[in-house]
Amino acid sequence: MKKLLLLMIAAATLFSCNNKSTLTTTTFTPTFNGVQGQYCGIVPTINSDGSIDFREGRVQSTEKYKNVTKVTATVDLSGLNSLNWVNASFYMINGGPGYCDAGGSSTYCNEIDFMETNGNVLSQTTVHLGTSNSANKESLEFSYLNSINTNSCWNQDYLSNPGSGVNNATVIDPTKPFDITIEFNADYTNMTVTYSQDSNSVVVYDFLSHTKGNDSSIDNLNDLKATMESGWSIVASYWQGYSPDQYKINGNEWYNYDDPACKDWSNVCSGAFKISNIKVTAESVI
Repeated sequence: MKKLLLLMIAAATLFSCNNKSTLTTTTFTPTFNGVQGQYCGIVPTINSDGSIDFREGRVQSTEKYKNVTKVTATVDLSGLNSLNWVNASFYMINGGPGYCDAGGSSTYCNEIDFMETNGNVLSQTTVHLGTSNSANKESLEFSYLNSINTNSCWNQDYLSNPGSGVNNATVIDPTKPFDITIEFNADYTNMTVTYSQDSNSVVVYDFLSHTKGNDSSIDNLNDLKATMESGWSIVASYWQGYSPDQYKINGNEWYNYDDPACKDWSNVCSGAFKISNIKVTAESVI
């Protein structure tokens, strides 16, 4: 009987050690360094309350976080109203020290884009996992915000019959701030992203439950757990370049390229993006 009891205690201890649900986490407030953008010559303003004002450029957390379980922030896209082909981004990268990403920099690393925008109309969430630029695999979803109703360059009819990986997020009014919540489940087999504003909320990404965009090539998140052990840093940026769906990944049936007023990119320097209340829940800082 004593031997059986010892075996049961040993098994319970092993289960406890291997069960991710027992992970002890802390909620951290990141600190950031800013980098000047290439179009307007402006460095993002990092305010004393932790909020960041962008006219362009990028910030990256000075900390890396091990075993992230949750990331939250408040996003203000009101300064991008009626702009097209400018990108306000919030994401995390699995590398450093220094900057890396899954496609735009000379140094490759895994990247999870919580939010990338085309002005303040279309947003995209993308998980990038791989070993190099050429081996990068991704899982993505698009979401329309309420501003589609007032931007004539975008086809509102598409909302009634969206394609694969497209979500109706028009309960979110991007002329006002809204909250973004990113959550990982205990074994890192799923990630969800939720936008919330007042009493409204919408899940804009759910790896296990949602249909993905047509360019998605990841069947599982098996590689994510190992990367969480080595740590991720938090990044936000505002720039002129890739915007959902600049390269017509899904055919971009929802954009009016024939209208002369819609063909040209907006001036990134005329826009503004703000992010605040950034919190990271994780096991530790690396």
